[in-house]
Amino acid sequence: MHSTTVSGWVRRGWLKTSRRSSKRYQVRRWHLKNFFDNPPQHLKKRIASIDSEAINYLLGKKA
Repeated sequence: MHSTTVSGWVRRGWLKTSRRSSKRYQVRRWHLKNFFDNPPQHLKKRIASIDSEAINYLLGKKA
C-alpha cells in the first residue's frame, strides 16, 4: 500500500493518528484495527483485497 494512500485517509479523517512531524504520522494499532474493522463503505473492497498476513502484521497479531 502506498504511503500517500494512508496519508490521504488521515487527511480525510478516516484514520486517526498522532502527528509526529509535518510529513510523517504515527498510527496506533487500535486506531488501525478500528479502521480495518469499520472502513468507509466505498473502501471495503479495496481493504478486503489487502493481504490478510500484512494486516495481521500491522496489527501485531501472531500467525
